[in-house]
Amino acid sequence: MSPAPGGPPPGPFDIDDRYLRAADESGLLSRIDGLPVVAGEYVEPASGELQCLVEHADPALLARAPRLLDTLFRRHPDCTSAVVRVPAHLPAPPGLQPLLSYLRHHPPRPPAPAPAPVPLRLTEAAEADDAAVGQWLARAIRDASAGRGHTGTTEGTEQAVRQLLEAPDRRSYLVRTPDAPEAIGHATVLTDAYDDVSGTGFVDLVDILIDDAALRRAAIERLVAACADTAAALGKPLIGNVTHPVDPEGRERASLVVAALRRQGWTPTHGYAYAARP
Repeated sequence: MSPAPGGPPPGPFDIDDRYLRAADESGLLSRIDGLPVVAGEYVEPASGELQCLVEHADPALLARAPRLLDTLFRRHPDCTSAVVRVPAHLPAPPGLQPLLSYLRHHPPRPPAPAPAPVPLRLTEAAEADDAAVGQWLARAIRDASAGRGHTGTTEGTEQAVRQLLEAPDRRSYLVRTPDAPEAIGHATVLTDAYDDVSGTGFVDLVDILIDDAALRRAAIERLVAACADTAAALGKPLIGNVTHPVDPEGRERASLVVAALRRQGWTPTHGYAYAARP
C-alpha cells in the first residue's frame, strides 16, 4: 500500500493490499465517503461483548473518527462498542480511547542485566507446569478485563486459558530462585503468530507475570531475553502488547509502561482504540 503524498511511510505492520483484496472477496470491505473500511462483528471472548472490529480504516477516516463511528454503529446496531486498528505512525483518532498498544522488541544494544538479590534460574516450562502457567494467564486475562470495566465470565477466561495452553506453538519460560522449587513468574509466547492485516509472521509475547516484587525487574529482563532469543532463532520479530484500562489512573499507568518500553528499545507497530456506543 503506497503512502499518501507527503505522509509518513507505512510501517511493517500496516495494511497489505492482499488483505484488502481478501476482505473485499469475503464481503468485509465497505466504503464510507468513498474510502475503504474493513469491519465486522466480533464477540470479545472474556467479556462476551459484541464489538464492531475495524481492522482497517483509511487514514482520512481515522482523522474524522466520529463520522466513522456513527456510520459503523448504524450499520451494526447490535454492537455495544467499536474497536479500531490504528497504525503507529498515525495520530490518535479523535473520540477513541487507547485499548491495546503493540510494540516490537528491538533494543539498540544488549542491555546490562539488572542486579538481582539472588541468582535466578530460567527454564522452559514442562507439561507439569501447565497448572501454574494457567493460573498466571488467567490472572492476566481477568486483570485486563477488569481494567476495561468488564466482569469477565469464568467460562470465557477458562476457555481463553485452555486455548493458550493447548496451542501447538505455545512456549512458556519459568524463572525460579535457587532455594524454592516453585517458580516466581513466567513468560508465555506463541511462536507462529500471524498478523493477517499486514501479512507478518511474528512471535507473540502473550504475558509476563512475576510474583516477587523485589526480583521483578531482573526476572523480567531474563524472561524477555529468552523470548527474544526464541524469536531471533526463528527469524521473526518479537511483539508484546500493553492493555490500556478505562479509568484515568490506569490509562496513565499504561502510558508510562509504553514510554518505559520505548526507552528500552521497544518500537510501536500498531494499536487498537476503543469507543463505546453513545
